[in-house]
Amino acid sequence: MNYYELGEKFLEQQNWEEAVTSYRQAIKLNPTFSWSYYKLGQALTQLQNWEEAITAYQKAIKLNSDFPWSYHHLGNALLQLEKWAEAVNAYQSFLKLHSDNCWAYHKLGEALFKLGEFDKAILSYQRAIQLNPEIKGTNQKLAEILFQTGKLQAAETAYRQTIKLNPEVVWYRQCLGDVLLKQKRLDEAIATYLEVAQITPHLTWMHLQLGDAFAQIGQSNLDQTINYYCEAIKNPDLYPIYQKSLYLIKANPELYLELGNYLAQENQIYGAIIIYYLLLEILPNQIEIYRQLGKIFRQKIQLEQQLNSFYSAVEANQDSQSYYHLGLALTKQQKWLEATINYYRAIELNPDFAWWSDIRMWETFQKQDKLQKTVNLFQEFIDFPNNSVCRYLNLAEALTQVNRKTEAIEIYQTASQQQIKQNYPNFFLKFQNLAQISTPNFLVIGVKKGGTTSIYHYLIQHPQILPAIKKEIDFWSFYFHRGLDWYRAHFPVIPDSEKLLTGEASPSYFDAPDTPTRLFHFFPKIKLIVLLRNPVDRTISNYYHEVRSNTENMSVEQVINSR
Repeated sequence: MNYYELGEKFLEQQNWEEAVTSYRQAIKLNPTFSWSYYKLGQALTQLQNWEEAITAYQKAIKLNSDFPWSYHHLGNALLQLEKWAEAVNAYQSFLKLHSDNCWAYHKLGEALFKLGEFDKAILSYQRAIQLNPEIKGTNQKLAEILFQTGKLQAAETAYRQTIKLNPEVVWYRQCLGDVLLKQKRLDEAIATYLEVAQITPHLTWMHLQLGDAFAQIGQSNLDQTINYYCEAIKNPDLYPIYQKSLYLIKANPELYLELGNYLAQENQIYGAIIIYYLLLEILPNQIEIYRQLGKIFRQKIQLEQQLNSFYSAVEANQDSQSYYHLGLALTKQQKWLEATINYYRAIELNPDFAWWSDIRMWETFQKQDKLQKTVNLFQEFIDFPNNSVCRYLNLAEALTQVNRKTEAIEIYQTASQQQIKQNYPNFFLKFQNLAQISTPNFLVIGVKKGGTTSIYHYLIQHPQILPAIKKEIDFWSFYFHRGLDWYRAHFPVIPDSEKLLTGEASPSYFDAPDTPTRLFHFFPKIKLIVLLRNPVDRTISNYYHEVRSNTENMSVEQVINSR
């Protein structure tokens, strides 16, 4: 028995280390036999020795480039080391030789997704599903990327197939509810969330989304909405969308009372009230439901009283910030239509404010289907001469929100030129006609409330540093799906001949799980700056930031105790 045959025996016995030793001996005696390298790679893979496995597979390919599985296993090892681009090449080489393998398309889609090649990743996942419609995991991956990229109808189809293949995984039903909510199919979304609640009533994200959906239905006429659901619980068969969820509520009223309490704790007032009234139709003598209903109405009155102070502020001083803070307060209470009206008034009074940065405002516009109207509004302000940088950034964000990214990129570049013209006039005059887009040289990656704003301000005072048009872009953590071209448009145009640097500071990068591998792939030589701070000081600083932003109205002691 020679060393290669001995290695085969050890491989069959799953004695991986002895197999590695035997194959290495076989290679010493015959270094041109490709199978020894391939089998060595398999043994090393079992030992999770990825670097050496990659070397072995590469040698096997060099000696025999027509054997497809060397490419496949090479791609798998490269994925383990997060070498996405090399993995893409390996899987593509495999598929040239073996074009009907669904798992290779699945893995190729995974690598392409990590590279931000979303359209190509979608095609790869779709091809995998064509080859094997019953393949688990692929539909879910496809659904996730379709949802991220705003392809909601296709995402819904993919999630429904995912649920069909994995009925035991409740999170996929939650994701389907999120897609339906995004499509404004509120009844279907609510029914889906109510089914999720039967399995996991404590799921916080579900509480927020279910409360959101109930509020969108109930904000125009709460009494009418309550009557609708009370009629539905009496006759579930007449309400096919809700039929299954209503029978679940009738069979498990105590569980859904717990859900109502969760909604109340999360300030989801509309949802809690509707759930409690539903339960009264089932358990009309249940004292606890009346007690909770009284409590939630007192909570509702208290929140409305808080709103009155914001209304008074607007009456006393009808400036942009007063309308804005009223809009925030209305948003917090899920009164999105009225919030939208006040946001628009605030924008009209001060179009030069950084409206692009307020996520809550954009979510409100989305809920009210007002994103395109917002684009038109910000476009009007651009038509004025001597526009501020913020006007351009506001329009660019609005265009991004409606997925007009090519136009948004042009506006971002215009904003960058405007900023350079205002703050670095000599540089602007010298290089204003350059078309080349720069990439960042450094990032301040955290931590939140650790001093990132201060350090970034100090850095851009240096004569060799030009700022991005935003201090926090959050691309590598939250907005990677918007594409690298969108990100690079935030930086000034700097010719290679100039010894100048640029960068940004986004604390969200510090604990975003995908940020390290994304950054290393695209910008392996970028400099990272991390600021650390006493956790107690950070907590107090964050509390006062929330107070200034009108998102926190409890005392610091109440906040700490509530956690």
